[in-house]
Amino acid sequence: MPAQAPDSNLTVRPDPLRHRGLPAGEMDNRSPWPSVLGDSNSADWDLLPVVLWKISPTGVVLKANRASRDFLGYDEEEFVGRPVDDFFVDSIDFVVLSRSVVQPSGSGGGVEACIRCRDGSTKHVVIDALPLDFNGDGAGVCCAVRDQSVPIRTEGHIREQASFLDRRDEVIIILGLDGNVAFWSRGAQMLYGASSDKVVGRAFPEEFSADKKQMATAMRTAIERGEWEGELSQKNSAGTELLVESRWILLRDGSGRPQSILILCEDAEEARLLGEERLRAQRQECIGTLAGGIAHDLNNILQPISIALDLFRSRLPDDDSQELFDAVDSNLRRATELVRQILTFTSGVRAERVIAEAATMLSEVSNFVRQAFPKTIHFEAVTPQRVSPFVCDPTQIEQVLLNLCVNARDAMPEGGRLRIEASNFEVDESYAQRHPQAKPGDYVRISVSDTGMGIPRRLRKKIFEPFFTTKGPEKGTGLGLATVIGIIRSHSGFLTLETEEGCGSSFHVFLPAAREETKRGSNPQLPGAQPEIGGRGESILLVDDEPTVLKVMSRSLEKSGYKVISAEDGEKGLAAFKRRRKDINLVITDMAMPGMDGPALVSAIRKIDPSVKILCTSGLSTPSNDESLKSLGVSAILSKPCSSKVILQAIKDALASPA
Repeated sequence: MPAQAPDSNLTVRPDPLRHRGLPAGEMDNRSPWPSVLGDSNSADWDLLPVVLWKISPTGVVLKANRASRDFLGYDEEEFVGRPVDDFFVDSIDFVVLSRSVVQPSGSGGGVEACIRCRDGSTKHVVIDALPLDFNGDGAGVCCAVRDQSVPIRTEGHIREQASFLDRRDEVIIILGLDGNVAFWSRGAQMLYGASSDKVVGRAFPEEFSADKKQMATAMRTAIERGEWEGELSQKNSAGTELLVESRWILLRDGSGRPQSILILCEDAEEARLLGEERLRAQRQECIGTLAGGIAHDLNNILQPISIALDLFRSRLPDDDSQELFDAVDSNLRRATELVRQILTFTSGVRAERVIAEAATMLSEVSNFVRQAFPKTIHFEAVTPQRVSPFVCDPTQIEQVLLNLCVNARDAMPEGGRLRIEASNFEVDESYAQRHPQAKPGDYVRISVSDTGMGIPRRLRKKIFEPFFTTKGPEKGTGLGLATVIGIIRSHSGFLTLETEEGCGSSFHVFLPAAREETKRGSNPQLPGAQPEIGGRGESILLVDDEPTVLKVMSRSLEKSGYKVISAEDGEKGLAAFKRRRKDINLVITDMAMPGMDGPALVSAIRKIDPSVKILCTSGLSTPSNDESLKSLGVSAILSKPCSSKVILQAIKDALASPA
């Protein structure tokens, strides 16, 4: 028996879902209908959470439940009795809707419309309907209304995000539950080598799946559990095998039903290499910090040796003694150069920077290579016109290029081709993402390429590490490429390597191109003739925490005609300056001392006497410390070890400079 409505002329027709083998009124995932429609006056009608209307054959609202009032905001008297079409932004064809429900299927709908709420807002809805019989006078309908505003906004938001992500290089794919590709990002095009117009709307290409079972497992797990993550063996359009780190996420619609699968991918090999490069950079930074501390201590050890050597030379002028001093001096220079290599590796060495041209730089390197390298190596230097200038320490960059050329020579014991080439290179965001040390901008790229034996894959991660060498203990220290990296990074540049075992190697040095304002600046002038050095009784406050440095430097300065007031640390130095400020003509202080260090001492002295001349010595100076000291008016910063001549010349220049 059909259920009787309170109006004797209104009868709810049998639930068509019975014809599908379902209980009357019960809802499955294909139907919006609640389990009970019941009598329009019953409590069930208002308790149902679904928005329900009963509409007459002419389209007039006969009844609306409480969910409808909450959804639209209209009171019952404002809504019931009016044509339903009055509440829609654009008219819907109610006749078409009512006719659809008298089809053999017995129900209709899926009609999209935009309805106007009482507060003036609008909502996008989908209307489904069941037929109602009015004693043969015509078919009215019972409507179930579903809010689709949130799903539509979400879809628009997804499209907006997809548009943004498509401008980047991330690999993003969206698959429908049928396995067809709905979205294929630019990153996916780059990884797989297939454009979106050839993939979207079709099943994920089988030729990209090296293991179809993996793909099926990923799809099934994502649908069942909501997510899958792991590595997939795949191929690109050229047939090259790829190991892809992949994450599959199940996306749901506004009703919580599974809708599609979001796939985020990245080349696992490339990601692993980037991660290893970051770890290697961190490891080198730690080693650099340790090496910097060792270099500082070595410089403090070498400093008194250098000054004492000058003192002994003047006391023992005979030829035999001078020959011994020359031998000691030679070893002292070797030790100093080794320490400077370590400091260069840690980017802690100061250098005067000038505007340099690639053509000039390559010409200097070419002269050395052509004279010193065996004739079995065919050398070629290429510098195209209009290569931008760059700011650098020419000696250091020449050291970099010569080091790379020597490595190339050693990689070609039987001869081969060596080529150096300079060119302009623009680093964009995409390139910078693939090379963590790079920053977007204009660079000068200098490439050193050889046709040698190449570098085995197992050694590529180690060649830049300090003290690693394949040349043996008698031929290499292992500081060559570590020094190269240190110099390039101190110039705000970076280095890349292309190599294949048996096919040669190419090292690419990237140095920032000079900006226009830098190009217009003038290079520092070459020093002129050196004035005679030596003091005339001026008083110097000497502050250093190394007893041997303090003792030897004091004797050297006194021998050169200066009066010396010595202090073992910053606090004693400041106290001595306060006591004898009127007598002191110049202060020489070490930068690294326990307690009050050099910069703190300089700052305190400047507050007492802004005009006093100050020199600083350092076993490990850095650009940031140098800049802060120069801002305090320090006349010069001398890197240890330095000879007596260098110290005396710096004192002479400082005392002669205007206050």
